[in-house]
Amino acid sequence: MKEDNRLFSRILIPVDGSKFSLKAVRLAKQLAEIQGSELLLLHALDTAVLNQLCRFNYKPHNEVRADMEGSAKAFLEDMSLEVSQSGVLVSITIKEGTPHEVILDETVSWGADLIVMGKLGKRGVSRILLGSVAERVIEFADLPVLLVAGC
Repeated sequence: MKEDNRLFSRILIPVDGSKFSLKAVRLAKQLAEIQGSELLLLHALDTAVLNQLCRFNYKPHNEVRADMEGSAKAFLEDMSLEVSQSGVLVSITIKEGTPHEVILDETVSWGADLIVMGKLGKRGVSRILLGSVAERVIEFADLPVLLVAGC
C-alpha cells in the first residue's frame, strides 16, 4: 500500500462572493496543484441575514432564500470553473446556518485538513454585531486555518 505524504489532501474554502474569498480560492487552487489536494467551496447562507432580509422585504421567506441561494450558486460555479480548468478536483456546496458553525461542521463531515479563507468578507451590520467569521473559525477550529489578506 502506498503511503500518502500530502500535507493537505482536503482543503475547505468558505466563500461569500467577495474579492477576498476569490483570492482564497486562487491560493487554495495553487496549493492543491502542488499537493494533489481536493477542494470544497462552501457557501454558508447566513440565517441571521436571511431573517433580516425577510423583515424588510415584501417577498416570502422561501423566495428570499431562493434568491440568496441562486446568487451563491452562480458565484460558486464561476469559482469552481476557474479551479477545475487547472485540473484540480473541486466540489461546491451551500449550507444554511451561522457561518462559522456551518464552516466548522463541514470541516468535520467532509474530513478537511485545512481551511483557506479570506481575512475579510462582505461587510454589513451583522459583521459589526457578530464579529468576524474568520476570527470565530480560527478560535474554534481543530485544524490549520490559512487566512488570505486583501487584494
